[in-house]
Amino acid sequence: MSMRHPIRGLLIGPTVAPIAYWIGVMVYGWVSDFRFDWFQALRELAIIAAFGLPIAYAATFVWGAPILYALHRIGWLRAATLIVTGALGGTIVAVFFAFDQQGALIRVHMPLPGGAVLGALVGGTCWWAGQGITGSESLKSENAN
Repeated sequence: MSMRHPIRGLLIGPTVAPIAYWIGVMVYGWVSDFRFDWFQALRELAIIAAFGLPIAYAATFVWGAPILYALHRIGWLRAATLIVTGALGGTIVAVFFAFDQQGALIRVHMPLPGGAVLGALVGGTCWWAGQGITGSESLKSENAN
């Protein structure tokens, strides 16, 4: 199987990383009995997106695009392989954060499993967006069967 629109997948996929990270921060805050009002939650989303999107796109174009091309060339381009390689890329980003921020005043908390989950979500979103099947197209193909 192949992706009909790999560029679309590479452009849309990374947008899910800051949103998923923000959801994780909100859940962590809720579990830790820290309550956000809606303004503070939106402010956190804006800050996370401002810093997270450039990092997500850099990781996608440095790691994801070459991997996507290599998987396509060897015939292994499937949703599962893209999700697994995305999880590996997310883990690499988390390791980079851990080493780069040693001794820093302000640290971004990115545990290795969290990085893997974010990377897997980006890989899955990249696959989904790269398929290019709209709702009306999928309905037409289901009605044809």
